[in-house]
Amino acid sequence: MDDRKLKDRMREELRKLKALSWKARIAYVWDYYKLQMVILVVIILAVNLAFTIYHNLQIDTLLYVCMVNCNTYYVDSEALTADYTEYLGGIGDKEEISIDTSILLDEEDYSTSYANQMKFTAVISAQMADVILMDAENFEEYAGWSYFMDLRDIFSEEQLEQWSDLLVYMENEEGESAPYAIDLANAPKLLEYSVYPDDGTVYGGVVVNGVNIDATAEFFDWLFSE
Repeated sequence: MDDRKLKDRMREELRKLKALSWKARIAYVWDYYKLQMVILVVIILAVNLAFTIYHNLQIDTLLYVCMVNCNTYYVDSEALTADYTEYLGGIGDKEEISIDTSILLDEEDYSTSYANQMKFTAVISAQMADVILMDAENFEEYAGWSYFMDLRDIFSEEQLEQWSDLLVYMENEEGESAPYAIDLANAPKLLEYSVYPDDGTVYGGVVVNGVNIDATAEFFDWLFSE
């Protein structure tokens, strides 16, 4: 009897869907199954993160970069990685550069934003990320939560002078103004690979608990190379 009721319910659901337009079908499925969809997305991202952490235990990651809220659907992260690897003069067989372009923190799409927020927080907590690039609005928010380092603590005076016109100053916990970001809106490599929309402001910073901090200056040098 229960089996028959379930089959009848499924037939009724299919009948309703067939009567709707594709747009209406998507809205209908989202309204009734959004919790299940959110759970599915979270599970997929959790599995992906677990695999990444396991992989990183086997390989020496020289630098992990998160390009948050970029043009994730068509940015070629493999091409970016290959370009940067060539800039370094090559790396060893058991070494890698990781450029993650998958994280989208989109407040308008709760289903993916919540899951991506979990992944982003996990990546930071697990000390995987060394450099984060993101839009100015989100960067300033996370800087207020002490996610980023004062660049004066890690870059030399010569390096800071090199980027002096691009340094972005924000108030630290003591209320003092300090450079926490570099304005990358016109960085040649980001423009070459169309990593971010042309009309947006992009900031780059060094994660406060990153493990490859010594390698970050060279990455920023590469971003500005022609």
